[in-house]
Amino acid sequence: MYSVEQVKALVREYPDFPSEGVLFRDIFPIFQDPEAVRSLVAHLVEQIRAQAGTVDAVVGLDARGFLLGPQIAGALGVGFAPVRKRGKLPGRVVQATYAK
Repeated sequence: MYSVEQVKALVREYPDFPSEGVLFRDIFPIFQDPEAVRSLVAHLVEQIRAQAGTVDAVVGLDARGFLLGPQIAGALGVGFAPVRKRGKLPGRVVQATYAK
């Protein structure tokens, strides 16, 4: 298993993308290495168990949340709930509003 530092080393950084002052962190190199993905999921599951204890479900927010959320949910033995903007998921959906 890779250490957290080894997984972090795979993340590429692009300063000033998509605009000046923003540091874009590209996690996709992690997905080119199956052991890195397994290690990342294991480390995240370890943190979730340590901080949250029992988990009822894993919620994944668009894009990156859809990549890791189902794997984390599977490792925890719970369901996965995708969250998207209104109109982006087919079928019956649950809607909630919130304020930042």
